[in-house]
Amino acid sequence: MATRINLIDIYLSYSDLDAGVIETILEGFNISCSVRTIGMMRFSSDTADFPEKRIAVEESKVENARMILSNAIRSGVISKDGRFVV
Repeated sequence: MATRINLIDIYLSYSDLDAGVIETILEGFNISCSVRTIGMMRFSSDTADFPEKRIAVEESKVENARMILSNAIRSGVISKDGRFVV
């Protein structure tokens, strides 16, 4: 029988670039993640109108992933435009 994996949303971004970098960073630490796009693109120059990118990780990896992303934000690898949801 397959083991059920519980994914928890940990971070929200509006940037495709940040979402891709986050995915790469987490995979480098052997943390599998899911990046989902929520909403539809609107034609606007306001970044609040771009679709959300939600990054989710396994429940058992939430704290480790949060620490890794905090360090990446602090060092400028990803922008400060996103936010933690957990």
